[in-house]
Amino acid sequence: MTVAATIPVGNVAAPRRAISTRVKRYGIPGIAVLAGLIALAIAGYATHQAPPTWLDAHVKPEVDKFYNWSQIHNTTNWVFIDIFKPIGDAIHTAVTKTLWVFRTLRWPGVLAMTALIGYRTGGRRAAITGAVLLAACGLLGFWDDTLITVSLMLVAVAISLVIGIPLGIWSGLSQRAEKVMRSTLDTAQVMPAYVYLLPVVVFFGIQEPPAVIVTVIFAVPPAVRLTSLGIRNVAETSTEVGTSFGCTPAQLLFKVRLPLARRAILLGINQVIMLAFGIVVIASFVGVGGLGQSVLDGLDKNDVGLSFAPGLALVFAAIAIDRVTTGQRTSRPRLTPATGWRAKLREPRSEAAVGVAAVVVVAVIAKIAKADQFPTSWNIDVVKPANKVATWVADNFRSGIPIVGGTASFSDFFTIHVLDPVRDLLQHAAWFVVVAIVALVGYVSAGWRLALLCGLCLVGVAALGVGEWALAMDTLSQILIITVLSVAIAIPLGIWTARNRAVEAVMRPLLDAAQVMPAFVYLIPVLFLFNIGRVPGIIATIVYAIPPAIRLTALGLREVPYTPREAAISFGATKRQELFKVQLPLAARAIMLAINQTIILVLSMVVIAALIGAGGLGLETVYGFKKKAIGQGMAGGIALVLLAIVLDRITQAWGTRKDARRIPAA
Repeated sequence: MTVAATIPVGNVAAPRRAISTRVKRYGIPGIAVLAGLIALAIAGYATHQAPPTWLDAHVKPEVDKFYNWSQIHNTTNWVFIDIFKPIGDAIHTAVTKTLWVFRTLRWPGVLAMTALIGYRTGGRRAAITGAVLLAACGLLGFWDDTLITVSLMLVAVAISLVIGIPLGIWSGLSQRAEKVMRSTLDTAQVMPAYVYLLPVVVFFGIQEPPAVIVTVIFAVPPAVRLTSLGIRNVAETSTEVGTSFGCTPAQLLFKVRLPLARRAILLGINQVIMLAFGIVVIASFVGVGGLGQSVLDGLDKNDVGLSFAPGLALVFAAIAIDRVTTGQRTSRPRLTPATGWRAKLREPRSEAAVGVAAVVVVAVIAKIAKADQFPTSWNIDVVKPANKVATWVADNFRSGIPIVGGTASFSDFFTIHVLDPVRDLLQHAAWFVVVAIVALVGYVSAGWRLALLCGLCLVGVAALGVGEWALAMDTLSQILIITVLSVAIAIPLGIWTARNRAVEAVMRPLLDAAQVMPAFVYLIPVLFLFNIGRVPGIIATIVYAIPPAIRLTALGLREVPYTPREAAISFGATKRQELFKVQLPLAARAIMLAINQTIILVLSMVVIAALIGAGGLGLETVYGFKKKAIGQGMAGGIALVLLAIVLDRITQAWGTRKDARRIPAA
């Protein structure tokens, strides 16, 4: 017997009823507040009033005072001696031991170990892909630099997962924990690495400890968010079945929730690895060497080839580790089952033992053959070809074809007709008008609490000083434009990826390459195309920000249960109706998380884009880092965090509104 399911697809109430429903929702006080905010905005827009001086909280001098104190007491205070130094020593030991293992295995042993792990996790394809891509790093001439970078990354990823997955489970099981951790994650992930790099150096010195800690701070949030998303997306029917069979809470977690959330957790591990590789260039500022240092050397010389070659090695190493650590091996039934010693060898433990023995044998043979370093005679020079390509592109595309125009014309048009109007609109408005409008958006999105939070955050930006407010409005204009463009590109691509396996197979390596390539590497070729200014920074930021949005959109659509889709199809829904009426509404949480991650990555790129003329708060932060003006850099970073909290809360509220359409399962 089939039970029909009722699928509400919209509100068909008359306009009067819609207005009365809105009044009931917000109440008479809410409507009055709404009207007051609108009146305030209209009345104060033309005044062009900057934040008053009495609102300045004098953050910069206070931060500078604390920095000077730490410089004096870092060798005498018990906090530095008894807390920070042991942590730094432990991280240094972990990185050193990991690098020692790699160098002891030598390059043939490392490749064999990579192939073994890939075979165990993803089968032959993952094994071959991982080994070939890692060998490509040696062919480019960066084998030892790759080992240093991978050692740092593995230690940072291990720490990030040990911290992030338990916190994600806690957040997924507790609504209160999720609310508490959200602001902490925003602060950790959005704060530009430049902002917390110098304080970490103050507490932990230089070399490996600050590099690993900065990477962990930047990489933990995706593990927490995606683990929490996976736990929350587990169907209630699955947990009810486990409960009916008498599962304890621990059994319910380890036998039901975690296995069903495996895809999201693996995506979280993937994102941690990608972000860890993306941050190694910034970590190279503290002298850890590796591929990041090679990229920086090329950037300092403004040489495309010198920065592109190690950047390409970074991409190869990251994709190799991604393939061998997040592969999903599928076992195929054998037509003739093995017996005797063959069956024993095919057991998981026996396979692992044989694999380890094979790696050891390869390492011993490499030692006997004195294959300590990757053969330099095998190196492939990509520096000269990269420079030739960059020069040709600059000569042929910047000025462009007559009449049609080139990248320079596009840059000028985009700056004059898009960037400048939005920036001027925000900067020329009275500061309290901007606060009122953002508070109004927050109120419409989730009520007075969000309105209060958004208003206080923007008042906090104003309290950092008049100069910070103008820079914040410049940055906000760029963030809004980049976010709109990124979402307009990412959401359709995510939908296409989720609905087409062939597209997913093509998109995955492209997304890995786009997300792993250090943002610094994008800057020089983009700079050759567009010259110095805001446009090249925006393009580099878009390329960096859209991969997570594509992945999360595709994941959200694939996690939609088949039952409501089947009910819609049984009612005669077309594929388009199924997408827009069923899949997208049920994937709203994942899509809003994708938008949230896009905004966070855009904010993290603000500092890097400032290196090529993007300006705004990023320039303030870069200046603070280079000139050791910690107060100025921290002021810019705090303003970025406050803007991020506002944008994050508003986008998350859109995905969790109570009046959002819901299509219950049949």
